[in-house]
Amino acid sequence: MSATSRRAWLKRPGRGADNRRMQISFDIAGTPAEFRRKSSTGKAELLVGDDVVTLQSPLRVSTHFNFKTTQTWRCEVGGHVVEVVKVRPRFVGGFRESSYTISVDDNQVAAAAGI
Repeated sequence: MSATSRRAWLKRPGRGADNRRMQISFDIAGTPAEFRRKSSTGKAELLVGDDVVTLQSPLRVSTHFNFKTTQTWRCEVGGHVVEVVKVRPRFVGGFRESSYTISVDDNQVAAAAGI
């Protein structure tokens, strides 16, 4: 077995890790919006038109160490209240799919499951 094949299972940081992100597209009163969350850093953001709203920063300790299974982010965009709810499994939650629900003005507009 060559040294290259023995190390084939190793991945460089940034190559495979960037593919582990959640992206959900939806509309806010006709304006395209997108929720993004990178599992490698924990950063969550909401893109609405040209604006970017950071919902969760990777610099906060609570981003990486949190015992709650339900996390809710709320923000107001153009007079509309946007709510993103993430529910993760209780056991080994960091390695299993979480479910995401997005509501605009208390109306569910998108739902997805993923990392």
